Amino acid sequence: MNNFEPLLKVSDIHKSFHDSKRHIDVLKGVNLDVRSGETISIMGVSGSGKTTLLQIIGSLDKPTAGDVFFKNESVFEKSANAMSAFRNANVGFIFQAHHLLMEFDLVENVMFPAIISGQDTKKAEDNALDLLNDVGLSEKVGNKPSELSGGEQQKVAVARALSMSPPIVLADEPTGNLDSHSGEVIMNLLLHFNKTMGITIIMVTHNEPFARMMSRRYRISDGVLFQNSD
Repeated sequence: MNNFEPLLKVSDIHKSFHDSKRHIDVLKGVNLDVRSGETISIMGVSGSGKTTLLQIIGSLDKPTAGDVFFKNESVFEKSANAMSAFRNANVGFIFQAHHLLMEFDLVENVMFPAIISGQDTKKAEDNALDLLNDVGLSEKVGNKPSELSGGEQQKVAVARALSMSPPIVLADEPTGNLDSHSGEVIMNLLLHFNKTMGITIIMVTHNEPFARMMSRRYRISDGVLFQNSD
């Protein structure tokens, strides 16, 4: 892949849901080219399809039609096992709810994706400690998530998303459950890792000021993606 080719290509994505009573077209031919190191925000009203689009980009959901290409390779032509391995190695996820494992300490939570991938335990632990230090939690590494504030728990979620050094991080309302100060801290961390690690970030948000912090801004409406011109 050369520097002029997209890292990620979303190609004519459609997504429909239907049952015996109704048919809903959530995404209607979405296209998006994403180059390495970009930061992209996607806004839209509730139910507009932005979370569905993010889940398809991350291969957590399958489109009704269309495909996603990573480094020119189809994601959805992979087998289920290959798709899972692709996702673990290449995509970090941050959700509105942190989804931490409450019975484990912070290091174990951050290590989790690396352990699933079969990485050496000592290497995974050392990397987790480094990431927790990077997000400002080095003094709480032995704590359980329940002993942290909401903002601190989301910092752990950020560190966990980076544990495999993925080229792409997908963030679905990462500040949605946080107060304004904690939200700013999380946004600054994401932009810091974008600059220092070159990680590409695609973020869904309702927060206009945070959306404007990204290098490209989009809005989704009636299943169609539009780039903001301002």
